[in-house]
Amino acid sequence: MHRRHFLATTALSHLPLWTLGAESSVANAFSPIKTKLAAGKDAVLFINGDSTSYEKHGPYYLFAKAIGDAMDCKVILHRWAEWNKGKPTGPKEYEPAETLRETGKATLNVCLATLPGSVASDMFAGARRAKAIDAIPTPDVCILHHGHNMRGFPQSLAGDRSSGRGMFLAAIGMTSLKWPGVPQAITNQNPWKNGDEYKTIFQSIETAAAAQPSITLIDSNSAFITAGKTADLYRPNDAIHPSDSAANSKGAQLVADALFASWTSAALNAAFTTPSWPAMTGESLVRSDFTTSLPADWKLEGDATTEMVDKAIAIRPNGSVQASLMKVLTKEETASISGKTISITALVRSAPDQVRAIGSFVCRSGGEIRTFLFPDLGTCKDGWLLLVGSGITVDADQPAPVYLKYYPAFSGKPSASNSPLLIQKVIITEGALPKGL
Repeated sequence: MHRRHFLATTALSHLPLWTLGAESSVANAFSPIKTKLAAGKDAVLFINGDSTSYEKHGPYYLFAKAIGDAMDCKVILHRWAEWNKGKPTGPKEYEPAETLRETGKATLNVCLATLPGSVASDMFAGARRAKAIDAIPTPDVCILHHGHNMRGFPQSLAGDRSSGRGMFLAAIGMTSLKWPGVPQAITNQNPWKNGDEYKTIFQSIETAAAAQPSITLIDSNSAFITAGKTADLYRPNDAIHPSDSAANSKGAQLVADALFASWTSAALNAAFTTPSWPAMTGESLVRSDFTTSLPADWKLEGDATTEMVDKAIAIRPNGSVQASLMKVLTKEETASISGKTISITALVRSAPDQVRAIGSFVCRSGGEIRTFLFPDLGTCKDGWLLLVGSGITVDADQPAPVYLKYYPAFSGKPSASNSPLLIQKVIITEGALPKGL
C-alpha cells in the first residue's frame, strides 16, 4: 500500500527546485501529475474542500502558485461560486477562471470545489454535481480537505469512529466511482486553537486513510501543534480557521507547506492509483438489492410506505419520524458477522426538501446492546450518496436480534415533506474498509 504522512517544516519560498528530485522521493498521489507537468503536459488538480480551503490567500492558492513556480507551468484556478457574502446563495458553478501564473511549459488547471459550511459529500448533491464534478476534465489527482463541519457525527461508545470514518470513506468511494483509479490525497486539516475538539475528526481521517489502500495522507495538522497553535496562525477572534488574509496568511502557509512537502517528495515516473472500494469484489456477509423489488426480508415500520422509483425502493415517511425500512438479520447472517469487525454500506438518495438520510445498526458490541448511526450530515440531496458505517466491532455473543434500519425522515418532529428516501443497495462486509456495492 502507498500511504505516507507528509509534514512541511520549511516555507515554500525557501524550497529549492533541486528538491523536486530529492533522494527521499516516494510514489504518492502527486507522482503522476508531477510527472505530466515535468514533461510539459497539461494537468488538472481537483480539491473538494470547506471554508478553510476557500480564501484567495488560503492554502490552495498558495499551493497552486508554488507548483507553478516549481514546475514552470501556467496556473489557472477555477473556484466554486456558490458562497455569496456569507451564504450559499450564489450560482452553483465555477467562477470565471483566475490566472495565478501567466506563463510556463504546460498549464495546470485547478478546480477548487470549495464551499464554506460544507461536508465531504456535498459536492455530489444533485444541484451541484453536474457542474462541480461531471463537467470538468478527469483530474490527475483529487484532494479531500474536509472535517471541521463534520464533528457532529454520532458515537455509540467512547472512541467509536465508525460513523466519522465512514463519512470520509464514503467521499473517497464516491470520488473513485466517478474517476476510477485517479490518485487521491486527504489532509487532516488543522487543530482548533483551544482544546482538542478536533480530535474525533482527526482520528476519523487517520483511520479512514489507514483503511483505504493507496491514498496519500497529508499531515497539515502537526505543524500547528509544533508551532504552539499561536494566535497568529488563526483568523482574528476565530479558534478554527487558519489565518488566510492578505495581511496574515501564516496559518494557511503551514497547510500549503505540508501540501508542497508531499509534492516535493513525490517520485517522478512512479505509478500511483487509488482503488475504488465500491468496485472491489469479495465475499459479502449480508447483501440486499432493491433495484427490482423490495426483498422479502425487509419490513416496513411506523407509517412508512414503499414504491419503486428509478430502480430503487422509495420509502415515504407519511408524517412519521419513526417511519423506516427494517431488516432483522437471520440466525445464519448473525452468525456470519459475530465476532468480527464489519462495515455497512448503503447507496441512497434523499430529496432536497427532506431531512437528512440516516441509517442505523443495532447489535451487541463491547458487552452491551448498542445502536450505531450513519447519517448524511450535509446537503447531498437529490444525488446518490454512500452511507457508510466503518469498522463496527460485533461481539461473538448476540443474545438479542441484530437489525438494520433506514429512516426517510428521522427528526425531532414530523417532516413537512413526504418526499421519499431511495435505497438501491445495502451490503455488509468484513473489515474497516467497505468493499463492493
